[in-house]
Amino acid sequence: MQIKGEKYHVGYNPETSTIFCEGMLNLRGKDGYKDIANLFDQVVKQNHSAKITVDVRELEFLNSSGITTLGGFIIKLRKKGGICLTMKCSNSKAWQERSMIGLERLMPTGLALQFE
Repeated sequence: MQIKGEKYHVGYNPETSTIFCEGMLNLRGKDGYKDIANLFDQVVKQNHSAKITVDVRELEFLNSSGITTLGGFIIKLRKKGGICLTMKCSNSKAWQERSMIGLERLMPTGLALQFE
Protein backbone atom coordinates (compact mmCIF):
# COMPACT_ATOMS: atom_id res chain seq x y z
CA MET A 1 0.00 0.00 0.00
CA GLN A 2 1.44 3.34 -1.05
CA ILE A 3 0.28 6.89 -1.50
CA LYS A 4 2.43 9.33 -3.43
CA GLY A 5 1.88 13.03 -3.73
CA GLU A 6 3.91 15.78 -5.28
CA LYS A 7 5.95 16.34 -2.11
CA TYR A 8 5.32 13.24 -0.01
CA HIS A 9 5.27 9.46 0.05
CA VAL A 10 3.43 7.30 2.60
CA GLY A 11 3.51 3.53 2.44
CA TYR A 12 3.09 0.33 4.38
CA ASN A 13 5.27 -2.76 4.27
CA PRO A 14 3.21 -5.69 5.63
CA GLU A 15 6.29 -7.94 5.87
CA THR A 16 7.84 -5.67 8.50
CA SER A 17 4.59 -4.08 9.77
CA THR A 18 6.13 -0.67 9.05
CA ILE A 19 4.44 2.51 7.88
CA PHE A 20 6.85 5.06 6.44
CA CYS A 21 6.21 8.74 5.85
CA GLU A 22 8.58 10.88 3.79
CA GLY A 23 8.70 14.41 2.46
CA MET A 24 6.36 17.30 3.27
CA LEU A 25 2.84 16.50 4.47
CA ASN A 26 1.03 19.81 4.33
CA LEU A 27 -2.40 18.69 3.12
CA ARG A 28 -5.59 20.59 3.91
CA GLY A 29 -7.89 19.33 6.61
CA LYS A 30 -9.55 15.97 7.05
CA ASP A 31 -10.36 15.67 3.34
CA GLY A 32 -6.73 16.23 2.37
CA TYR A 33 -5.64 13.33 4.58
CA LYS A 34 -8.49 11.00 3.57
CA ASP A 35 -6.27 8.61 1.55
CA ILE A 36 -3.64 8.47 4.28
CA ALA A 37 -6.31 7.89 6.96
CA ASN A 38 -7.70 5.05 4.82
CA LEU A 39 -4.22 3.50 4.63
CA PHE A 40 -3.94 3.74 8.42
CA ASP A 41 -7.40 2.12 8.78
CA GLN A 42 -6.36 -0.76 6.52
CA VAL A 43 -3.25 -1.30 8.63
CA VAL A 44 -5.38 -1.48 11.80
CA LYS A 45 -7.82 -3.95 10.20
CA GLN A 46 -5.31 -6.16 8.38
CA ASN A 47 -2.41 -6.19 10.80
CA HIS A 48 -1.95 -9.47 12.66
CA SER A 49 1.36 -8.53 14.24
CA ALA A 50 1.68 -7.45 17.85
CA LYS A 51 4.13 -4.75 16.74
CA ILE A 52 3.75 -1.88 14.30
CA THR A 53 6.41 0.69 13.42
CA VAL A 54 5.79 4.17 12.05
CA ASP A 55 8.98 5.61 10.58
CA VAL A 56 8.87 9.40 10.23
CA ARG A 57 12.63 10.01 10.17
CA GLU A 58 12.44 11.25 6.55
CA LEU A 59 9.33 13.36 7.15
CA GLU A 60 10.39 16.99 6.90
CA PHE A 61 7.06 18.54 7.89
CA LEU A 62 3.65 17.45 9.20
CA ASN A 63 0.93 20.03 9.72
CA SER A 64 -1.73 19.96 12.45
CA SER A 65 -4.22 18.07 10.26
CA GLY A 66 -1.60 15.38 9.72
CA ILE A 67 -0.87 15.16 13.43
CA THR A 68 -4.60 14.78 14.05
CA THR A 69 -4.74 11.97 11.46
CA LEU A 70 -1.78 10.22 13.08
CA GLY A 71 -3.40 10.66 16.49
CA GLY A 72 -6.59 9.01 15.22
CA PHE A 73 -4.54 6.05 14.03
CA ILE A 74 -2.90 5.72 17.45
CA ILE A 75 -6.28 5.82 19.20
CA LYS A 76 -7.62 3.06 16.92
CA LEU A 77 -4.59 0.90 17.73
CA ARG A 78 -5.12 1.51 21.44
CA LYS A 79 -8.78 0.50 21.17
CA LYS A 80 -7.86 -2.64 19.22
CA GLY A 81 -5.49 -3.58 22.04
CA GLY A 82 -2.52 -5.91 22.19
CA ILE A 83 -0.36 -3.86 19.83
CA CYS A 84 2.96 -2.20 20.58
CA LEU A 85 3.66 0.84 18.43
CA THR A 86 7.16 2.15 17.81
CA MET A 87 7.64 5.61 16.32
CA LYS A 88 11.05 6.07 14.69
CA CYS A 89 11.88 9.77 14.74
CA SER A 90 14.78 11.99 13.77
CA ASN A 91 16.87 13.98 16.24
CA SER A 92 17.55 16.51 13.48
CA LYS A 93 13.91 17.58 13.12
CA ALA A 94 12.88 19.58 16.19
CA TRP A 95 9.16 19.47 15.35
CA GLN A 96 9.18 15.68 15.67
CA GLU A 97 10.18 15.72 19.31
CA ARG A 98 7.48 18.24 20.24
CA SER A 99 4.73 16.54 18.23
CA MET A 100 5.54 12.90 18.90
CA ILE A 101 5.86 13.39 22.65
CA GLY A 102 2.37 14.89 22.55
CA LEU A 103 1.07 11.83 20.69
CA GLU A 104 2.66 9.55 23.26
CA ARG A 105 -0.09 10.58 25.70
CA LEU A 106 -2.67 8.90 23.45
CA MET A 107 -1.17 5.46 24.04
CA PRO A 108 0.93 5.70 27.22
CA THR A 109 1.47 1.97 27.73
CA GLY A 110 1.98 0.79 24.17
CA LEU A 111 3.86 3.55 22.34
CA ALA A 112 7.65 3.74 22.27
CA LEU A 113 9.47 6.69 20.74
CA GLN A 114 12.92 6.10 19.22
CA PHE A 115 14.97 9.13 18.26
CA GLU A 116 17.96 8.58 15.99
